[in-house]
Amino acid sequence: MNEIMINNAPVQVKEYNGVRVVTLKDIDTVHGRTDGTAKRNFNSNIHRFIEGEDYYKICADEIRTNKICDISSKTHSDVILITESGYLMLVKSFTDDLAWKVQRQLVNCYFKVNRYIRDCISSNLHV
Repeated sequence: MNEIMINNAPVQVKEYNGVRVVTLKDIDTVHGRTDGTAKRNFNSNIHRFIEGEDYYKICADEIRTNKICDISSKTHSDVILITESGYLMLVKSFTDDLAWKVQRQLVNCYFKVNRYIRDCISSNLHV
């Protein structure tokens, strides 16, 4: 699987239903936050997120079967996959300089890639 470097941290490229996604752990890693920070913020604001638009809740077996990302064989609970819109809403409370830098990197180098490829395909351009 492909990886991309964001803030000197490797992020495994993940897609679900043709949409690039990140895990809550990815968010903590690239933002240099304590493990569980993104999960806590997500759970505190879950009523503001729209499932299927801002995030997907996927069972661990589906993650493994479809090889969406590497997860421990001990993981049996659902995994939250965050879309670009969910990511931007989740991290809007991260306002330090590093957060701005990381947000720009993720949006420009990770999430936008799919839009670029889709636009090229729909315009019959080659990438």
